[in-house]
Amino acid sequence: IFPYRLGSAELGLKSVWHRLLGDVHKIGSGQEPPVRLCHSAPAAVVQQKAVDVKTEEFKLVYRFPGIKYCRVLSRLKLLQTATTVVMLPPICYLYLQDQVSQNILIYTTGIAVFAGAMLYGMSYFFRRIIGFIYLNETGRTVRVAHLTFWGKRNDIYCPIETVMTLDEVGDSKEELLLQFKRYNSTDILYFTIKFGQIVDRQKFTQIFGKPE
Repeated sequence: IFPYRLGSAELGLKSVWHRLLGDVHKIGSGQEPPVRLCHSAPAAVVQQKAVDVKTEEFKLVYRFPGIKYCRVLSRLKLLQTATTVVMLPPICYLYLQDQVSQNILIYTTGIAVFAGAMLYGMSYFFRRIIGFIYLNETGRTVRVAHLTFWGKRNDIYCPIETVMTLDEVGDSKEELLLQFKRYNSTDILYFTIKFGQIVDRQKFTQIFGKPE
């Protein structure tokens, strides 16, 4: 009886093993698509839509000529802060070796802290200044260009129905900085009509409404 039972177990294991090999062969031959391909299909569709939006033609609506100066100042501030931070460790080492005074150490540390605070403040402001605003040919998608922390350009694509008009925001045309708000985001960007240029007033009104 014991040998018979052992042989039945071996036959059962062989049957399961052959079944697994058959399933692997079907998947490898394309007879049965893997489940992970089905899950990756929606991601591929979203990625394709993003590519279509980026390759679509946009018309310039607004531009701020001073954005190039903001970019230069942002990168110069990064360079100044990096230089100050690099100089701090050697000064600390020389102070520990009694080769520089305590006043020099305090002065260098103060400059490094001040440069870091200035960098944070300037980058916080420059990153929220809009340089360009575009609208696609169908009038459904708005593209906004602003600076990143490193002074590079970053484009934001948003449906026009998510952009708040100036009346909804509560800003008037006479204000120096106007708010760019969206219903689906808490981030606030800024643009200026006083120092900026409205290239296409019809499209500008289509996006923000008629300014008071």
